[in-house]
Formats: sequence, C-alpha cells, structure tokens
Amino acid sequence: MSSPAHQCGGCGALLQSVDELDRQDGTAGRSWSCTYCGTSVPGIVGEKLSHRRDGSATDRRS
Repeated sequence: MSSPAHQCGGCGALLQSVDELDRQDGTAGRSWSCTYCGTSVPGIVGEKLSHRRDGSATDRRS
C-alpha cells in the first residue's frame, strides 16, 4: 500500500504525516497548513494525512 503524501506548494516539503501539519479548528471546520512554512494545505489532503503518523520513536500510537 502506498502512503499518501503531498508536496507543499510553499516550501516544497514532502508532507507524509500529521506530524508535518498544523491544524486550526474554526467554525467552518478544520483547516490545515504546512508546519514548516505555514502554507495552506487542501482540506482533503489534511484529513487523509491526519490519520498517519511518521512511525518514529515519538509516535505513541499503538
């Protein structure tokens, strides 16, 4: 299974997990942005990546 990824339009970073996104909750729902440069990420991409972790030692998901 291939992992979802999104290349940031601002800095070019390859965003592959929720750890690389910033989430803002608002009255109209959630919005997502690149954690590195703050560029907005499309909502559908943010939602898909929000269910992925990077698998590093700090990933506490069981």
